[in-house]
Amino acid sequence: MSDHPNVQLMEKVYASFGAGDVETAGTYWHEDSVHHYPGRNPLSGEHVGIEDSTAFANKMWELTNGNLHMEVTEIGASDNHAFAILHTRYERKGIVLEMPFINVARIVAGKIKEFWTYPNDVYAVDEFWNA
Repeated sequence: MSDHPNVQLMEKVYASFGAGDVETAGTYWHEDSVHHYPGRNPLSGEHVGIEDSTAFANKMWELTNGNLHMEVTEIGASDNHAFAILHTRYERKGIVLEMPFINVARIVAGKIKEFWTYPNDVYAVDEFWNA
């Protein structure tokens, strides 16, 4: 990938989250961070602060019974932002959601301050989480 510190930050976040270690992943976020998750489903909205963002991430793991897989295909960064292109595969209730996602993070003082999730098909994401 890259030696840029914001690329390294994102690599640490995805390594922790991908292993199901939501608590460690949360240590890379500011106390008053905001995670924007799109759509109209139980996970949608603005998750403010580490506690709310951690609860959101744990809910994803709970709803999928651990059947949540993300492959990072690319990470890039500037001094203030980072992005990740992911191939995701979630399973729940016999339904599979598999598609690319893009995540964008605003980085302040070496931690994620704001985070946006952009799925390839927000309607399919809503259908999956609302099932």
